[in-house]
Amino acid sequence: MASVKKVIYVWLVRVVSWLAHFSKNDQVIYLMSFADNLDFIQQLNQRVPGRLTVYYLPSAATGAAQLAQAGIATRPFHDSVRFALTGIPVITRAADVYLDNYYGFTAGLTRQSPQRLIQLWHAAGAVKTFGWGDPQTAQRPADDRRRFQTVYDQITDYVVGSEKMGTIFAASYHVPQTRMRVLGYPRSDRYCKSEWVMQTATAIYQKYPAFKQQEVILYAPTYRAGVQFALPADFKQLKLRPDQHLIIKLHPHLAEQERDLQARYPDLVTLVPEFSTDELLTVANTLVSDYSSVVFDYALLPNCQKIVFYVFDWNHYEQEVGLQADFRDWAPGPLVRTVVDLNHVLAMPGAPLQLTQFNQLWNTRNDGHAIERTLAYFYPRVTTTA
Repeated sequence: MASVKKVIYVWLVRVVSWLAHFSKNDQVIYLMSFADNLDFIQQLNQRVPGRLTVYYLPSAATGAAQLAQAGIATRPFHDSVRFALTGIPVITRAADVYLDNYYGFTAGLTRQSPQRLIQLWHAAGAVKTFGWGDPQTAQRPADDRRRFQTVYDQITDYVVGSEKMGTIFAASYHVPQTRMRVLGYPRSDRYCKSEWVMQTATAIYQKYPAFKQQEVILYAPTYRAGVQFALPADFKQLKLRPDQHLIIKLHPHLAEQERDLQARYPDLVTLVPEFSTDELLTVANTLVSDYSSVVFDYALLPNCQKIVFYVFDWNHYEQEVGLQADFRDWAPGPLVRTVVDLNHVLAMPGAPLQLTQFNQLWNTRNDGHAIERTLAYFYPRVTTTA
């Protein structure tokens, strides 16, 4: 039934979009589901003054409020008949549409060649498979698979930080490599700005002064859609030195589960609700993750000393979700499946990681100038000579 509703909804979008596509304008639309690319949006607004409108999902409402305070036009949206009738004409007529995620309704857009649909993905790299690489995709109904490919085909420009990520997108979405724009991942700029890193770390230390004298271990596992996150039974055997502090940071949707974990392991787990995962990376000496893209961000920071992949559910995850085939080859740290092995790795002294090859592979253009480079590519300044 859900699949039928999606087909009908895309059909409605297609009709409304076709009726609207006869007139065009110079407006720019940003579709926002993640509120962590605000610097780019603000600089985009400066580059195209008076032309930008941000349509945001409920999950990005806090970020949208910040943009509105900065004078940027914002509009809430979600898939609905109202949005199809009022929002789709605006998007269809726009010169450029930025996407920070997969938006199924774009399958119904009538796009003329001058219009650009520009993907700014919400991760710098990929551990998990997605698109046609996801083992679940082949099991979806034919209508779903056709809709997926139509969405992928609609995107004219994929902004990425490396050739590696571009190759993965091209293979995962079955689109030409020529659509990849290796300009840098805009959200990564902050990690290369010493002022932002220092200010963020200072704010955290002011709230949690003990962190400055301890080895901060940040455990940030990936979001498992529709799954109640649960640690394996042997997690209670985790051993920390007196000078080690373990912070667990789950996806924002799982805040209640964070509290449950702290209640279950009060002597092991610390919660820091005031700061995001991105911010906590600036004070972490060790990052423990699994299949999350957070490792690509952490590798850009000067305090990166140790990365550990705690993959206790490897077999299940590889079969159900899928992992990049060469993950083991480039993972910048050990893969451990048991707490015994995790204890062993955490007990080893930390030292600055040798991440040159890893960053050359994944963070090639994530050098602190991605926003500048991306805006210059899509909106080159016209120079005149006297």
